Amino acid sequence: MQLSVWKSWFHKRRHSDRADSMYTVDKGPAIPEEIREVIHQFFRTYNHFKGARSLQTDTFIKEVFYATKQDPKDQITIEEMESYIQHKNVLRLRLKSYEIDEFLRLGEKVCMIGVTREFSNNQRNRVLYFIIKEDQSWRFHHIARSHHGTVLDKFQVKEQTGFVIGNEKATLLFLTHSGSADASTFVLGDYVHVEGYLEVEQEVSSQLYYRIVRMNRVH
Repeated sequence: MQLSVWKSWFHKRRHSDRADSMYTVDKGPAIPEEIREVIHQFFRTYNHFKGARSLQTDTFIKEVFYATKQDPKDQITIEEMESYIQHKNVLRLRLKSYEIDEFLRLGEKVCMIGVTREFSNNQRNRVLYFIIKEDQSWRFHHIARSHHGTVLDKFQVKEQTGFVIGNEKATLLFLTHSGSADASTFVLGDYVHVEGYLEVEQEVSSQLYYRIVRMNRVH
């Protein structure tokens, strides 16, 4: 059922110092109360990863694990992934604040929020979260990260188009459906801002890759 939701959404695109001391800037887009409460619960437990288990799908936990470990061959249980992330979080910067600046309803059971996060060293970044309704409860399902860089390579993988996008810090692999506007719009040498989530259900030549949510040329 989840897969059909995402296929439908991508088809439409083709054609058209602790949690209790954290603060949030509570302004911006109007969000249904039941979804807003889930979002706030999630961020209140952000620094204790296991505390948000009921608010996360298995897919979300896999994405966070593989983004942290960067080893697609590490096939362990969801519970072991949780424990690993929890341990790593103890050593990491704490989430200090978050601001929701975007809300988009993608369907009856799917929505997307844009969140600017600030950490204990005053570093800020922005991510997209996809939230789905599963078994009558809203849960975090994907996290899409931002990446700026130059299109270093573009290639075809069956019905998908791949982009290798790099900057001075990292080079990442992104894929999108070949029928999408992104696949036909961007070429080698373009400097782009791309947002995508780590695909944990498929691999390309044993490599992890990011599924493009949206991409824009930076002038």
